[in-house]
This record gives sequence, structure tokens and C-alpha cells, in this order.
Amino acid sequence: MVNSVTSSVLAALQAQEQALANRAADAQTAGTAADTGPDSQTQAADPAVVYAGASAPALSGILSVQDSLNRAASISDVGISAGQTISGLLDLIREKVTAAQGATSSDQASTLNGDYQQLLQTIDQLAGSASFQGVTMLDGNSSSDLQFQADPSGDTTIGLTPQDFTTGGPILGLADTDLLGSQDDLASLLDQVNAASSGVTAQLSQMAAQSQQIQGHLGVVSQLSSALDSGAAPDLDADTARLQALQIQQALATQSQGVANQAPQALLSLFR
Repeated sequence: MVNSVTSSVLAALQAQEQALANRAADAQTAGTAADTGPDSQTQAADPAVVYAGASAPALSGILSVQDSLNRAASISDVGISAGQTISGLLDLIREKVTAAQGATSSDQASTLNGDYQQLLQTIDQLAGSASFQGVTMLDGNSSSDLQFQADPSGDTTIGLTPQDFTTGGPILGLADTDLLGSQDDLASLLDQVNAASSGVTAQLSQMAAQSQQIQGHLGVVSQLSSALDSGAAPDLDADTARLQALQIQQALATQSQGVANQAPQALLSLFR
């Protein structure tokens, strides 16, 4: 049963990565690849402010930003999908630990431990394979935020924070554990599993908030790209451009409020 979970989960992740790769390939244009690298110091500003002062920016520059944000969105989608799967596997691990506490024979405990070890291995496989175009989000190998171009000039970037969802990482901390110990050992392990599950939930909440920020920024860029493509942008006077920027800023403020409200709810859910 655990082996079927492993194969199906990895197959689904690979299928999603291929679909996202196709989406990014369709969006490829004359613009250069998007991310500016971890050395960039400037964080993403309010999209409405970034573009309010731009006077008819070149379409190629906007398309380059669009490619960058599409890549960021794809990387984020893959990481969140794999992280949610890992969260589900931690629920299964909790069940195995609870069952081991009630095991009546060494053979039963050994069988449960075999399933437990397989689940740990699956988590590590998922954390290592959650990648898009060579960028991994969950294996703990990235020590700084991933930066992506967020305006045509390259002065503004938007970031994604990589996580470490491996069993040996600081969030899970379940490497080299088993179900063959005493009742006290199993009780302590159950506490570790609960803490790991809470940690993953909290980090997934942060990843979702960053994903929504990227999607909001991408929406603004897509609108500007459409306007430039239709030839409407050069005819906009300064007052009209400022009005449109304020309207977009108001819409993004509503989105940001929803994102901000999610964090307290995520934290409260850990105590339910």
C-alpha cells in the first residue's frame, strides 16, 4: 500500500511539473529569462506603484517580466503541491506511530515500522523531486530567497522562500527514527510528528501567501501587456495612467487583506 502511495504521488508530481513546463514554454518570448539571482537586494514593490510612473514601457520588457513571473508561479505551484502531499504523509505517519503504541507483538511492530520507514523515504523523494526547470523548493539546498524580475528595468524583484521538508531538516526532524522503541520512546516520537506537521502547515501558509503575491503582480503585468499589444498604451495621458494605477492598487490592496487574514487563521488552526 505504501509503495502504491509512493509511485502515484511521484507520478502526479512529475505530471504537474511537465504541465507547468509546457505552460512556461508557451509564454516564452523575446525577453530574457527572468530571475535576477540571489544577489539582488531590491524586493518587489506595489505593482501599481511600479508601473504608475512608467511611460509606455517597451512591450519586450513587459513580456520579459511576464516570463519571469510565470516561472516564479510555476516553481511555487510545484512546491506547494508537493508540500501538501508531504503534509498528508505526516498524517499517515502519525497513524503508524499510534498503531505501534498498541502493537501486541514484535512482528506487528516490525511490520508497522517497515511502513513507517517507507513513508519517511517517500517524503524525502518528494522533497528532492519538487523542482521546476532545475529549481527545487523543498530540499533545503537553497539558503536564500529566489528572486525574479518584477519590472522592465530590473530594479524590482519578487521573492520565493525555499523550505526544507526533508526528514532530516529542522522542520520535520524525523530522520533515523523508528517504531521499535519503548512506550516512552513512541510517545516522544508522536510529539515530534505532531510538531513536524504543525511546522509544515505554517510554512505552507507562507508559501501560499507568496504565491498570491506573485499572482497579483502577474495580473497587473498581464493587463499592461495586453494594453501595449493592442497599441492603446501610447494614447494614455498621465492622468488616465495614474487613475488606472490607483484602480489596480485598490484591487491589490483587497487581495493583500485576504492574504493577511489567512496567516492568523493558519496559526489558530494549529491549536484546534
